[in-house]
Amino acid sequence: MRPSLRRGRRLTALAAGLAVFASISGCGLLGGSDDEDSGNAQVEKSKINVSIQGTIDLAAFHLANEKGYFSDEGLEVNPVLVDSADKGFAKLQSGEADIIYSGYTGFFAEQDKGSMDLKLIADASSAAPKSNAIMVPKNSQLEDPKDLEGKKVGVTPEGTLADILTKAWAETNDVDLEKVNWQHMGFGDMAALLEKGDLDAAFMPDPFIAMNQQNFGAEARWDPMTGPLKDLPMAGYGTTAEFAKENPKTVAAFQRAMVKASDEAETADRTKVIDPLLVEHAKIEKDLAPLTTLLTFESSLDPERIQRVPDLMLERDAISKKIDVKDMIIAPDSSDDSASE
Repeated sequence: MRPSLRRGRRLTALAAGLAVFASISGCGLLGGSDDEDSGNAQVEKSKINVSIQGTIDLAAFHLANEKGYFSDEGLEVNPVLVDSADKGFAKLQSGEADIIYSGYTGFFAEQDKGSMDLKLIADASSAAPKSNAIMVPKNSQLEDPKDLEGKKVGVTPEGTLADILTKAWAETNDVDLEKVNWQHMGFGDMAALLEKGDLDAAFMPDPFIAMNQQNFGAEARWDPMTGPLKDLPMAGYGTTAEFAKENPKTVAAFQRAMVKASDEAETADRTKVIDPLLVEHAKIEKDLAPLTTLLTFESSLDPERIQRVPDLMLERDAISKKIDVKDMIIAPDSSDDSASE
């Protein structure tokens, strides 16, 4: 198969997978949350809709679903796939979703807006070495971060995670942000422009790192998740304060299942356990999955650790006021009083 055709199929498969997921979740085929669900002996609400995205750190969630950890807790979990956190939060606000997966920046941006009172109920991931990269075209002459001054650099929309991280990393490396020509777009668009030479650099997470390295020889020039950004919490699960108050046993059941799955995912043989989940749910091709660098699966929901995120957002003017993470966290139940095996 010619490389151009193979590349096109890869990008199309990933985009198509996300598009299909978004169309299913957005057209109401699954009917949203079941208001008549009276729960069971274990939980107040047994059937819950969870808004998720096609990202690789959701492997722990899919593991919990496939291995029956949710059902062990009396939950019937329906994944509602969306192609952006904004759509997920809209579903949470409307009641179409009961729980949402999102990057932590999304939770704190929404909390800052005041449109919803949000609670964090489960951790998902933190940055791992080489799980994100500042990518450059093959044979790029850029060697030092300051070389980005005067260049076109691709980042996601202003105030989003990749935008905040890239600029924080650049500033730490003495880059004058005012001298960089920031280009705001999605990761798929970055890849196309980087290949054509219309971007000089771009922030990308995996699987886009592996995909573009294999497709056209793009190079991961710098790892931005170093220094003050090392091990930064990346994503988690949350719900509204109202849902958490009305369904404490449901929330606790979800937490127990996710802690079990996250701990298992972090120590599992990725070839046997994680990579097949990436192929099935993140729509990554089988030969590409092992080349991706996984984020660190997290289960602690530690407020001190997660506090780094809103503090960074405030520093970068992505939120208007200080947010105390402790006020948003519902700590997982550490007792053994569960229906899990």
